[in-house]
Amino acid sequence: MDRTQELRTGMFSQWLLDALVVTPTDGTLNRARFRVLSVLRQFRLQISDPLVCFRLGKLSLALPLSHQLPLYRRAIPQYSSNLGRVAVLAKQKYPGLTMIDVGANIGDSVAMVRACASFPILCVEGEAQFFKLLKANTSGLPNIELENAFLGAAGDRVKAVHVARGTAWIELGPASDGIPTHTLAEAISRHPSFNAVKFLKLDAEGFDCRIISCESQFLVQNRPVLFFEYHPPLASAAGYDPFPVFGRLRELGYSVVMIYENTGRYLLTLELDRSSALEDLHHYFAEQGGFCDIAAFHAEDSDIAKDLRNLELGASAGREPALGSEYRAETAHAV
Repeated sequence: MDRTQELRTGMFSQWLLDALVVTPTDGTLNRARFRVLSVLRQFRLQISDPLVCFRLGKLSLALPLSHQLPLYRRAIPQYSSNLGRVAVLAKQKYPGLTMIDVGANIGDSVAMVRACASFPILCVEGEAQFFKLLKANTSGLPNIELENAFLGAAGDRVKAVHVARGTAWIELGPASDGIPTHTLAEAISRHPSFNAVKFLKLDAEGFDCRIISCESQFLVQNRPVLFFEYHPPLASAAGYDPFPVFGRLRELGYSVVMIYENTGRYLLTLELDRSSALEDLHHYFAEQGGFCDIAAFHAEDSDIAKDLRNLELGASAGREPALGSEYRAETAHAV
């Protein structure tokens, strides 16, 4: 039986999502049709939040109708595809590459990466419903391990879990209350095949920099390529300042960061000794209430950063990404 049938997807809800996704973005009639469909979706969500199926890369993902990923991909077909490009370049340099995906959600990052390259992935997700879908969506895929945990700093405890629009975030409470989070090191200890990791992706809804700052030993030992969300407003709500993460990374031997808009569109590259420019970046997102994605590279991987920058500049100029024969071979056999 199909996995999505086992998870009880609804025919009307599936039709509704499919109609929303395939409606073109141009033209008055198309925009009117999309508005009507969006209203129907909101009415349906007032009753319940049924599961639907969405094709991403080579995988078919079961997800709640409220999840925004299909609509993001409709509006921006290349949404978050930068993660796949980073993965391919890292795999080209490190043939034995392994990855940890913190904040794995329903498995969308796995789908994006596995559309481009194949390597072992440890998926970490704390929210119960998302973890259930992650488990279903990755079942049958080779070299996938799962960890049901929220990550944070040692001593952090979860007071509440909030879920909306396909994301989940936690609220911390006093040490005597709530359930404990886990450190990244603790999660890895339960998955020993991921002791040596060269690619770490984090999407922890404000906790990314907190996790990075607490894992000096892991970063010194592995020097992984990092891909994380920089979200000053959510970090502030979690009770800490994310900006020192740049200085900490520099102390640990990281040399360059590449900044992406939250859609995955390339913005700029900065050396980590450019403190004034990094302060400006932090100030912009702190004041605007927004966030960006950051790829950070250790000095020994400055060649990956250079190749990625050239790739992104070529894509911005309208040229076909030129990842070479290794990329084409990986893509053909990624899953």
